[in-house]
Amino acid sequence: MLPRQQASDGWGCRCTMTRVIPRELIRHLEWKPGEHVNGASESTGARESVKTVRIFIASPGDVAEERDIASLVVGELNRIFGNPFGVELDAVRWETHAWPGIGDDTQDVINKQIGEFDILVGVMWRRFGSPTKRARSGTGEEFERAYDLFKKHGRPKIMFYFRTTPFYTTDLKELAQFRKVVVFRKALEKLGVLYWTYDAPLQFERNVREHLTRQLLQMAEVAPAAEREEREAFPRKPLVKPLPDRPSVFIAYSHFDKELVRPVYRALQAAGFRTWLDEQNLVPGQLWHKEVDRAIRHTDVILLFLSSNTGLSRGFIAKEIETATRLASQAAGPVLIPVRLDQIEPPLALRQIQWVDYFTPDGLERLIEAIERSWRSRRKKQS
Repeated sequence: MLPRQQASDGWGCRCTMTRVIPRELIRHLEWKPGEHVNGASESTGARESVKTVRIFIASPGDVAEERDIASLVVGELNRIFGNPFGVELDAVRWETHAWPGIGDDTQDVINKQIGEFDILVGVMWRRFGSPTKRARSGTGEEFERAYDLFKKHGRPKIMFYFRTTPFYTTDLKELAQFRKVVVFRKALEKLGVLYWTYDAPLQFERNVREHLTRQLLQMAEVAPAAEREEREAFPRKPLVKPLPDRPSVFIAYSHFDKELVRPVYRALQAAGFRTWLDEQNLVPGQLWHKEVDRAIRHTDVILLFLSSNTGLSRGFIAKEIETATRLASQAAGPVLIPVRLDQIEPPLALRQIQWVDYFTPDGLERLIEAIERSWRSRRKKQS
């Protein structure tokens, strides 16, 4: 039994991974619905075999409610996906998957007992946790181990969440803990890890339910490699069936213009275009820069939204502008259409390209017309 003082430091509210057996990990990477984790099968009527998907919940001790919510959501999804997918979802927590033992430290004992897993759900708010002999905190160590495996093998998937509810404290130790959370969050950004924020447990519940659902659907994909890669680049179906002569569209924009761009995304989806927008197509656990690069390379048309806010973004939109102009200059590259959201002067590299003024009364109609006309013209030249 863990001492009460350790539990208050965050030790008692985490569980983690152990060494991964490469052969078993490969089987996880090759998972198809109905495949059992150890290759065996069960003769239980309709469910001939079952694959166990282990979802590990990692956090310091100040987000106990979110830990319980994540466990309940995993149980709910298990009831929904279990029989149709031939899969069993297991919420892994130290409280239910570890037992008393001896190691280099408490975290080392947990590491050795929890076992491998497929998805990491990490949660933080005010506390970062207590240091281990190998990392600045137990949760930090759990992320580092999972991230190293993901870089090598593509598993486990990592979904990290940060609570943004304001709080007040004069305790210097609590302030030091929160400072470590901020530093960790910035470190994830530098690693290219897409994380999610939420301001209340109810919002966390909605987010983790949707994100786990999408992760499971991606894991169950059994299409051929080339077809799967294209589907992953544009995974969401449009509101109506795409017309055969309409291209796929990638939307690049400054996040300061998110509210202006969302209606465009919905309008293009409704018009039958397969449209890529980061907040719609990215899920926690993906390396956003790789996903964005893949989506750009698989698209037919790039819409580059520009405004007076464009220069405020931290280099992300600048990188997309550079990538878009480079690909558009290639013979088989996508069509590039700059779209002005206000009367900004386009960057020098884009001034030779005809742009669309979305802020005018008929801006949306002009935009759709420009997409179709540019695409038809380009296809005619290539034929």
